[in-house]
Amino acid sequence: MKEIAENARFSSFFTTVMTLLGVAVGLGNVWRFPYMMGTHGGSAFLMVFALLMVIIAVPAMMCELALARSQRGATITVLANSLGSIGRVLGYVLVGGVFVAGSYYTLVVANVFYSAWFSISSGFNEQNLDLFANNLANPVMQYLMAVSVLWGALFVIWHGLKGGIERVSDTFVPFFFLVAVYLGYVALTLPGAKDATLQFMRPDFSQIGIRELSAALGQCFFSLGLGATFAMVYGKYISDSERLGSLAILSAVGDTTASLLAALFIVPTIMVFGLSLDSGPTLLFDTVPTLLAQMDNGRWVGSLMLLALALVAFLSVIAVFQVVVVSLEEAPVGIWLGKGRLFLIIGIAETALIAYPGWHPEIIGTLDLIIGSWFMVTGGLLAVIAITWSYTRADALRAVFNAGNPRLYHRIMFLWMRFVIPIALFSIVAGSIYDTFSS
Repeated sequence: MKEIAENARFSSFFTTVMTLLGVAVGLGNVWRFPYMMGTHGGSAFLMVFALLMVIIAVPAMMCELALARSQRGATITVLANSLGSIGRVLGYVLVGGVFVAGSYYTLVVANVFYSAWFSISSGFNEQNLDLFANNLANPVMQYLMAVSVLWGALFVIWHGLKGGIERVSDTFVPFFFLVAVYLGYVALTLPGAKDATLQFMRPDFSQIGIRELSAALGQCFFSLGLGATFAMVYGKYISDSERLGSLAILSAVGDTTASLLAALFIVPTIMVFGLSLDSGPTLLFDTVPTLLAQMDNGRWVGSLMLLALALVAFLSVIAVFQVVVVSLEEAPVGIWLGKGRLFLIIGIAETALIAYPGWHPEIIGTLDLIIGSWFMVTGGLLAVIAITWSYTRADALRAVFNAGNPRLYHRIMFLWMRFVIPIALFSIVAGSIYDTFSS
């Protein structure tokens, strides 16, 4: 195994941004965000999402990156150092949650790879849509594809930071954005697309409630890889000279841009062809193939879209298992096992775990709600508390802002991170849990 050395750093600012965007941009940008915009107030939801990005997600990301960089550690190490024995326990819980999430997320990404291959090899048409759906419903086929994606991700991690993670991130992320811009252009040139876009973008703030606020914040955290997990595991490789505010802002802008580009292709196009705007895998594996089958250039457009999405989603799979591998490597169990045996055990255990959602796909929605929203936001809350309460004020300001002599806005932002963000995160998670179980 090519180890990631303790003193490993990202090669450049560009590579750092591409790697963080590789975590940020994924399936949620395509199957969740367009649906949320289309059914929850149009641009009103976008405004709420952007506002939460700026005032909560970006500062929270700065906290997570600062924690990891200042301690040069991942989830378990950082939380244990910051919060003591309870932090260590919570670190294991968060890493365990990521490990479980990997079982169903890998399965979904494998289906995207299959969809891309199907589009490239034969294209979608009315005659083969049933064949495509039947293949996706085959649990054995799904399982084998997911296991292939899992070991492909582990292969990249095996090759280390520069030889593996940086190389694929620097290639896949720019390719995705080029394709996304092209797809937006294709959508806007369709007859009736401009009117559909205006209708889709019309703000309706009456659609915004606690559930939408929670969904928007969960999307922010899940997209940016927050939750004391994904962002943190890459934060340990950030150079001391990099400004974390710039990295967090660029990640947020890139993620929001990707979500908006996906929405501008998916929603108006679906409206033009009179199809249903559903959320989740139904959108990607049912509605989109039907849409592509009706488009004149559907094979070309679909192949580009699904290939770009599969590649960028694969980066998120890499991040999932990077969290598990690196966090456990630093823990006593990883030190005792050794890197090679730990790596093999993780791969074998995940190979077995993937089987459950493969044969019981109905559980994916529940797991995604618990881990994708509640776990991520709770982990982010722990990270913010860790750096704003366990560090001295001077050390926290230095870690977050690189500020030996902090200015007034640094101090104001520190107070915002210390008091406002934890209260906001706790309130929204509690409200979401109450709303879920009371409805």
